[in-house]
This record gives sequence, structure tokens and C-alpha cells, in this order.
Amino acid sequence: MQKGPISTLSEIFAFISTIAVLFALICPRVDALSQDEISGRAIAISGDTLRLKNEEDKSEIEVRLWGIDAPEKNQHCETRTGRSIDCGILAKNALKATIRRKNLTCVDFDKNDEGTITALCYLGDKILNSMVVRSGWAMAYKRESSDYLGIEKVARLAEKGIWQYRFDKPWIWRKRQK
Repeated sequence: MQKGPISTLSEIFAFISTIAVLFALICPRVDALSQDEISGRAIAISGDTLRLKNEEDKSEIEVRLWGIDAPEKNQHCETRTGRSIDCGILAKNALKATIRRKNLTCVDFDKNDEGTITALCYLGDKILNSMVVRSGWAMAYKRESSDYLGIEKVARLAEKGIWQYRFDKPWIWRKRQK
């Protein structure tokens, strides 16, 4: 009996599907973007970036908190009297104090325009990203989201964190450094 084109196409499709399933089972997915969530302890690298150690496989991933932007580590602010202070270091220390000895869970991994992995991170049932903005040590990063604009305004009016100083917005400061 001669096979028709539909039967042959069905066999090809079945073969390709089988290969795809086998490939997915054999090849481990180590890329953070392929994971739903990663939980573990973290260390602050800057005011909006952390290194998270996955409690399951002990791998480490560098994650920038999505939707926020904090002063860079070497960025300075100015007090009302004109004194220069290391607001980037202060922002990093504030994040460090917030996450100290606590487990985080980061979800919704993505890559931003610069190729940096970003995520929404939780400390228990609280969103870490918004906690940092609420404390005044980061700004809403409107290029990614407008979610934190209201929280930023409250921190600014209360002169929390960086809002007690004169400073360049982090994205403007970075542009001037190039």
C-alpha cells in the first residue's frame, strides 16, 4: 500500500515532536530566564542589584530589581550645606540592611534593554522593589514601569533616603559618565 502525503507529514511531525521532547528532558535549563522563581539568600551589590544564591542548586545569579533605579555605587549627592556624600554607598547599605539574613524569592525574570536580568523580588509577602523605593533609596524607573511612582512621591515628600539630598537621577548620572 502506498502512503499519501498526509501520512508522511504526520510521521515527520511525530518524529520532530519526539525529538523536541527528548531534547527538553535531556538538556538542563540553567538559565534564570527559564525559571519561574528562585529563592535563597542574597547580598547587595548596589542599591538596586543583588546576587541571589539559589537554595535549591546553590547557583548564583545577579538580579537588578525591576522597575526601580538607585544611585550608582560611586554616585555622590550633596547636602543642603553643599557637602558631598556617597549616596550610592548609602543606597547599597540600605538594601543590604533590608535583606540581611533573610530569604528572598524572585520571580518574573526578564532582560532589560542593556541585557541585565531583572526580577520582582519578595521578602515574605512584601515586594522588595517597592520597599526600597518606599525607604527613599531608589526611584521609580519609568522606562520599565510606572508601578512605583506613587510610592516614590510619598518618600520624596517625606524627604526619605536620597530625597533629603540634591542629586542627579541615576539614569542621567550614568549618561553623563559616558
